[in-house]
Amino acid sequence: MNFDLTEEQEMMRESFARLLDDTCTPARLRAAEKEGLDRAFWTELAELGAFLLRVPEASDGLGLGTFDAVILMEEVGRKLPFGPIAETILAAHLIAVLGNGQFTSQLSAVISGEIIASIAFHDVEESPNQFVAGGRDAELVIAARGNDIVLFKVPETARPKAASLASDGLAQVEFASAEASVLASGADAISIFNAALEEWKILISAALAGLGRQALRMASEYACERKQFDQQIGKFQAISHPLADCLCSVDCGKLLTWKVIRAIADGDAGAGAQISAAAWWNANAAGE
Repeated sequence: MNFDLTEEQEMMRESFARLLDDTCTPARLRAAEKEGLDRAFWTELAELGAFLLRVPEASDGLGLGTFDAVILMEEVGRKLPFGPIAETILAAHLIAVLGNGQFTSQLSAVISGEIIASIAFHDVEESPNQFVAGGRDAELVIAARGNDIVLFKVPETARPKAASLASDGLAQVEFASAEASVLASGADAISIFNAALEEWKILISAALAGLGRQALRMASEYACERKQFDQQIGKFQAISHPLADCLCSVDCGKLLTWKVIRAIADGDAGAGAQISAAAWWNANAAGE
């Protein structure tokens, strides 16, 4: 089985990796944690085409698949930049696919990095006030409302900035105070939106795999430098064996995520269950 990326995918991965290495320095990440979204980084990410990945070519996007977005999210997990990156990728996809060419200005603003967008996970008829990933900065939020998929323009007053331990921009959005525009209606629209929510699980799984691998790399480097009894602690079985176990768990999570995408492409009836299994596994592996 071939696990190598294509030449184009490797070039894309390297481009995003360089950007993240150059811009997501400890100093800038700490500043973003205190001050909020790093707009300069967000603009650079947009210029590199991050939010065009899942936009169809017919809407002037790159027309790439979930796997290409997964490659980006693995690098995102490695550096943990601030902002709803996965959510904005999927929001751009939904605006392009469901908007029927009527929301070009909003789509252009999202893919250029001018506007932050996110998605809501619960029907707003049932949960008119709900927490949204990146909701503190998201001016546009896509959500289901009964039989409609709606694009909400959310004013600042409807997404209050509440302090949290994570400082990750999670905010409770008051949808009743937002301006609503119906993107699309009907069973097909609902199905496309639900598929995007499942794709979000895949992208977050990839980010967790990247996070786990980076944490393991840092632990391994420390174990090779720190000495006890004139020996590198990495030589002690009490250190090396748990690190080896973690490596197996993290790499298994990455491959599970890739396997899910293969299952979807093959039309596997069990792909839905595999998505949730991959998300669960990666969350646990990253926490080790």
